Amino acid sequence: MRKINTLSMAVVFKVMGWLLLLEGGLLLIPLILSLAESDNDWPGFLVASLATLVSGGLLTLFLRSTAVRMRRREGYLLTSVVWILFSAFGMIPFIMSEPSLSVADAYFETMSGFTTTGATVITDVESYSRSILLWRSMIQWVGGLGIVLFILALLPSLNTSEGVTMYNSEITGITHDKLHPHIRHTAKSLWSVYMALTVLLFFLLWLGPMDFFDAICQSMTTMATGGFSTRNASIASFGSDYIAVVLGIFMIIGGINIVLLYNLVHGGWRQVIGNDVLRGYLLIILAAILIVDASQLIGGAEPSTLNLVINPLFLVSSAISSTGFTYDSFTGWGEVGLLVIMLLMFSGACAGSTTGAVKVDRLMALRRNFANELGKTLFPNHVRLVEINGRTLTESMTSRISAFISLYLLITVILTFTLCAYDISFVDSLFASLSCVGNNGLGYGVTAAGFGPLPDLAKWLLSAGMLVGRLEIFTVLSIFTTVFWKK
Repeated sequence: MRKINTLSMAVVFKVMGWLLLLEGGLLLIPLILSLAESDNDWPGFLVASLATLVSGGLLTLFLRSTAVRMRRREGYLLTSVVWILFSAFGMIPFIMSEPSLSVADAYFETMSGFTTTGATVITDVESYSRSILLWRSMIQWVGGLGIVLFILALLPSLNTSEGVTMYNSEITGITHDKLHPHIRHTAKSLWSVYMALTVLLFFLLWLGPMDFFDAICQSMTTMATGGFSTRNASIASFGSDYIAVVLGIFMIIGGINIVLLYNLVHGGWRQVIGNDVLRGYLLIILAAILIVDASQLIGGAEPSTLNLVINPLFLVSSAISSTGFTYDSFTGWGEVGLLVIMLLMFSGACAGSTTGAVKVDRLMALRRNFANELGKTLFPNHVRLVEINGRTLTESMTSRISAFISLYLLITVILTFTLCAYDISFVDSLFASLSCVGNNGLGYGVTAAGFGPLPDLAKWLLSAGMLVGRLEIFTVLSIFTTVFWKK
């Protein structure tokens, strides 16, 4: 008799309990800072930590006898729900802070943090305590490499096929590379590189005109390609070209596949040099900077190092890596500059990085598949293959890439239409939608100073767009199909 493949909610809730315990422990860090500095935000962190720890503890206690046997459906459901619950518990400090945020604003801010979008509803960041600012940076840093990947690195019990299922449900990209036979070792290796780069960036920023606290926060949000800053004017507040160049370089690094970075650290130069996606990514950055420079020179801008090198490097890196930091406004670049920024927001960086958007890998695969289809028109019997980094993509993969990009565009159009219905201009609506679905966070027009002016319903919808974009659409949308819930 055929065994019925039922969806095990008990497994999902048990692992969810472990994850909530993790979040509760993380909340203790800003709580300690809040108590040490005697600010008034410690009750929010205390309530959030207790609520999260109790919820996670009860789930773990009641389901302690449940064997963790996670298949693809459980992995997709867990990965989708954990980001929602983490944001629900993580928003409590914002609701209870001084000044406080509404529920819609607090959830938007927290989801923007965990998904590393960086879109904010807060206009006066400097009016908040350092404990709140640290929490904003922490949620981006944890969400950057992935909430599920974090617990995979911590728990030996997930060093099984179940761990592989969880890993595949959260890691972005066309294919998912493992560094080691055991998934826990892969997760630990990736986190070690991520942490090492964060520490290196911290020291580089601390050497410049940043104090200890600002360097910690900016290093976490940069490596997460998140973009939350501790200053109202973002990186421009520090007034340092040195800081701008350092962050520009590290935003580019943040857009590289972290597996490739691991191989680079361990002497895998050939793999790095021979990676055609990396070459494409760097060429896009170079081409964007040159186009912006040409546009500025034609527009009569002063040919200075600041205008032609530092600002373009920083803002192009910020846009393509979906970090969303600002140093100097790109509105002076004209319509060409605005178009370049929007295209970079759509493109994104490399798959397997902490960045959002479509990813260079998919765009390269789509271009090569398009060229093959044109070739088949002239030579129908000629067999042509689509290859990325020497790996041949199956027809199923190329079809999935086309479906992904189509859905990505459809979701962006729906969100743009919704914002236009609130009498927001088309360009402003499109920019905000691209920013949230691409986990970018840059603002323009009505959102230039923050997403606070948007109606609450728009914020909830854009929060959903952030989640769908971070988990690359299929993971989230699959749970809304009837097939997913069938036995």
